[in-house]
Amino acid sequence: MIFSEIFNALTPPPAPPAAVPRRLMPDTLSGWGQTTKAKQVVSEETTKRVATAYRCANVLSDDIATMPFQTYININDKIQRVQADVNIRNIAYLLERQPNRWMAPFIFKKTIVNWLIFWGSAYIWQPPGTWRELFILPANATYPVMDPDGNLWYTTIFPNLTQMHIPDVEMVHLMINSPDGLNGRSVLTYARETLGGQLAAHQTRDKIAGNGLNPTAALYLSGPASDDAREKTKRTYLSAADGGAVVFDDKVAKFEAITMHPNDAQFLEQINATDVDIANFFGIPLYKINQGKQSYESNAQQDLDYLKTTLNPFLIQWEQAAWLKWLSQAEQPFTYCKFNREAILQTDAKTRASYIKEMIMSGQMTPNEGRQINDMSAFEGGDAHYIPANTGQILPDGSVKSGAATPVAADPTPGG
Repeated sequence: MIFSEIFNALTPPPAPPAAVPRRLMPDTLSGWGQTTKAKQVVSEETTKRVATAYRCANVLSDDIATMPFQTYININDKIQRVQADVNIRNIAYLLERQPNRWMAPFIFKKTIVNWLIFWGSAYIWQPPGTWRELFILPANATYPVMDPDGNLWYTTIFPNLTQMHIPDVEMVHLMINSPDGLNGRSVLTYARETLGGQLAAHQTRDKIAGNGLNPTAALYLSGPASDDAREKTKRTYLSAADGGAVVFDDKVAKFEAITMHPNDAQFLEQINATDVDIANFFGIPLYKINQGKQSYESNAQQDLDYLKTTLNPFLIQWEQAAWLKWLSQAEQPFTYCKFNREAILQTDAKTRASYIKEMIMSGQMTPNEGRQINDMSAFEGGDAHYIPANTGQILPDGSVKSGAATPVAADPTPGG
């Protein structure tokens, strides 16, 4: 059964009465793209021809896709991770095992982030029913509408051109750069001219390289010449331009090269400067596009800043939407979904071991929780918490059992 037939088999909700027609924002990018001042068409696909933009989009989508999206319950301040259950297909199972019948979690999350980057919006639909699945609706065929009563709906057009109206309660709408809270704007909306200039620069460089860096030239003849004579002179020059010497007779009065050398045009400097601008539009640290500082200490600090300033706006929005739309009202008071941000701050083995030890010895983590980070099995008695009171143990009732050794009595004999 094809994608559209599966959706058509579901009983759709009633269409909103007199739904407001879609209002495209003036600078919304269509699938065909838009022409820039540099006379380059910028679209999702042409943008990917710029290596820096391609890498930025992949870095951003891959980093979020590799972060586990987990579900937790908090009862009486005791936090426990919810295990994925294939029988009831709980939200933990959808987020960690199989969001829908076609996708693994990595592809699911990466696809959503790509829609956000290149279209400004991502739509995740959970149809009603006992068999829970999360479907990604294309952002170029889905849009919000309002009915006369002010209720929010989403209209989508399936590949078979069937139109369907979906109530807001079934839809998670993620967006970036939103001017009104209902529509998103893609990175391309703001970076269009920068990307267009970069496409034009690459096109010019490629044309020069395609010429073998041989100069285009103007040959001035001393007098009138027939078409055959002109063609012969041209062929003589072109044959020599590939390597060798050229000999002209006295009819050639002047030779002038009119093609600029790439270094003279400062193409490399221009391209590198524009690469920095593109990275800024995407919020990607320069070292992730093989520019800037490469020292480990600097990169680790930049990773933390990258998590806080670039990734967190994506993650927090998604976590809040998941709590609101994917958890029942009965679950919401004590259940929440959260990305495991530690996955993006991976360190070397020595630093990781030091971090785990510090967490255990400060009572913030049990030994078994520390072993779980390294995919090691738990051991009996490893669920106790410790504090640095000579490695004291916190008992279930909250009291502390000292771990200090029994002191040895001093020898009372004088001089002993």
